Amino acid sequence: MSQQAETIRPSQLIYQSGPGAIVELLSQSVIVKSADQWQTSRAPQEKDARITSFLKVDHVRILNENPDKQKIKAVAFPKWKICPKCHSMTEFDNTTCYYCAQKDAEDLQELYASRFVLACEEGHISDFPYEEWVHRKKPCSEQSKNPRLVLKTRGKSGSLSDLHVICLHCNQSESLGRIMHPEERETYSLFDCKGERPWISPTATNKCGCKMKTTLRGASNVYSPAVMSFLQVPLTASSSEFDILYLVQKDEETFRVMYAGMQEKGIEAACSLKNIPLTFVSVIKRYLDGEITLEESSTYESIKKQEWNTLTQDEMNEGCFLSRKVSIAPALIPYFDGIYQVDSVPEVQVLKEFTRLDYIDRFTDDEVKTQPVVITGEPKWLPAVRNYGEGIFFKFNEEKLSQWEQSEQVTKTIIQAYNTSRVEFKKEPLDILPRQLLMHTFSHALLQELAAYCGYTTTSLKERIYASEDMFGVFIYTASGDSEGSLGGLTNLAQSDKLLPIIIRALEKMSYCSSDPICSDGEFEYHTTANGAACHACTFVSETSCEWGNLLLDRRTLINLNPNEQDGYFDQLLEV
Repeated sequence: MSQQAETIRPSQLIYQSGPGAIVELLSQSVIVKSADQWQTSRAPQEKDARITSFLKVDHVRILNENPDKQKIKAVAFPKWKICPKCHSMTEFDNTTCYYCAQKDAEDLQELYASRFVLACEEGHISDFPYEEWVHRKKPCSEQSKNPRLVLKTRGKSGSLSDLHVICLHCNQSESLGRIMHPEERETYSLFDCKGERPWISPTATNKCGCKMKTTLRGASNVYSPAVMSFLQVPLTASSSEFDILYLVQKDEETFRVMYAGMQEKGIEAACSLKNIPLTFVSVIKRYLDGEITLEESSTYESIKKQEWNTLTQDEMNEGCFLSRKVSIAPALIPYFDGIYQVDSVPEVQVLKEFTRLDYIDRFTDDEVKTQPVVITGEPKWLPAVRNYGEGIFFKFNEEKLSQWEQSEQVTKTIIQAYNTSRVEFKKEPLDILPRQLLMHTFSHALLQELAAYCGYTTTSLKERIYASEDMFGVFIYTASGDSEGSLGGLTNLAQSDKLLPIIIRALEKMSYCSSDPICSDGEFEYHTTANGAACHACTFVSETSCEWGNLLLDRRTLINLNPNEQDGYFDQLLEV
């Protein structure tokens, strides 16, 4: 799916290799062009109103369906390349060293791309200006010629200060040791942003008053995608206002014909045919009169509420979605109202936008300086992938959960510390519920243990947290199933005789950590993130698996780790 013989998987185009991302191919480093420059006209178009209304697009294009008919375009970036033998630097398009070939025609030394680039918060990215850097204090004495530069190592430490850029014309030499220092950025104009956007076109620039930062081309903050995930589940009539309007839109012609002929009585008759409660007649009337639109009712919270309503049904078999409630082991009944085996669930992942040098808040829709992935084109669309997976849904016992929230003492400090860190980064504090920490930590504990038995790796499993005043569940699923929708390895573990031992083992593993007692104390002076008793050695999972970026975790919400603690929701389960 690239311009060369090499390919990029559709899932990579949604995550780390999307438009504007630097991708390391076998022979060169490239930057992927904006999605409107790809050849995706043969990609299936998905017009699910829940997705399009939230994203405000006409459709999304499913890249992993009919992928052989699609081509992804990219251009070489960065331009600066270095010879591993003679250390010469060049901005020309050649892939082998010109100077080595001059000495020996058979000596074709492949050039490697520069390690450093410049980027700014507005999304612009440029080559590091080596020529300006080496001559920043004194111009080259031979200005009529293009300076010939070499990059050599002087010293044995391997640090940046050992790397020197040398101009062979004027013999000036400058270490790279200070290229990331803030003082250098403020002092020299070579760090002024030129507004370059090579993923759009070589000449695509716009005005920008930022000072650019030097970073490694492979650094994680050079490209941070914003990926939205949607479960394509059937809706139930006992849902929110948005759910009802979505059902109306699917058969809008019928509603409009009956409304035109019988006014509100016609809407009532149509609602009866669609099993929609009559309490929504006034909302439907306003929609048909054009007073409200589907987009106005669409929020990510409303979409998750739709999923919650479907996942909590005793049995559902519609389209590609298949789930049913399973029996619960007696020992788990006090903790869960229901456990559901989801044999097939479609998931659509949409690349919405991306950022540079900043990360998108996973908890809110606060505005950040994002960059679009589709620049031009009507109708408006976004790239996406659709996978069919399987999973297990856990609905917590609401009564016990409420009792635990009233008595627990451990989450208040964590929530306060997290909101303090948000204020430091000029973000609004959030109203976080204790159940969010409990469910999130439970999800991580179980996700790690399930991976040992289901046949999927931990990176193939994902979590979906439903935690609010009226939602209290965790969905652990995979979207790595085969074309039929499921491999069955995960859902097979939903049986009570298999699931109980897995949950107990998951909780037992949370009782110890190689970083204890520092980890189990939950002291924030030892943490770089707003977590309690949680760290890489015990609780964290991969970023692609975690919905909240490994934040708001604490093993003490699950079980009692230290003397005199009584905050463990599942502590009595381990005594069984």
